[in-house]
Parts: sequence; structure tokens; C-alpha cells
Amino acid sequence: MPTETDSPRVLRLTFEFHVPRGLRVNIRNERRFEAVQALVAAVQSLAGQVFPWAERMTVRHEWSYAWWDKTVERDLPATEKNTPKR
Repeated sequence: MPTETDSPRVLRLTFEFHVPRGLRVNIRNERRFEAVQALVAAVQSLAGQVFPWAERMTVRHEWSYAWWDKTVERDLPATEKNTPKR
């Protein structure tokens, strides 16, 4: 039987930077890549201090036109297993 330390554990932090609608600016790839590299370097330099238990970090860099993006959250019916005991 696996122990708790055998289970893969991951802490995921997500940051999204949004360009305001109607902003008339050309966001050039070179500047965007420089900004990403700077943020990655900053996080990496802090990681050893704030997450001393971590062995690596994964960086996902995505640039897209979000013409349509919708997230919907729905409540599920209460059950014995998803409701705190009083």
C-alpha cells in the first residue's frame, strides 16, 4: 500500500496577464519573451527559499487571442461525502 510520501504532489500557481480591450498596442514577441524570462527567473530565485521541498518547477507560456472564454461553476447536490458534519 502506498504511503503519503509515495503520492505525486504538485503545487500549481497560475498567473494571467490580460491586455485591456481596445488597447491599440502591438505586443511584440521579443518583448513578450523577455518579460516571461524575467518572471521565470524571479520565481526561480525565490523558489529555493519559499519551497525548499521542491525539486523542479515547470513553466507554461501561452499566448492566445481569447475571443471566447467562459468558465461556469455549478453546485452539485449535497451528499453524505461532500457535506461537512455538524
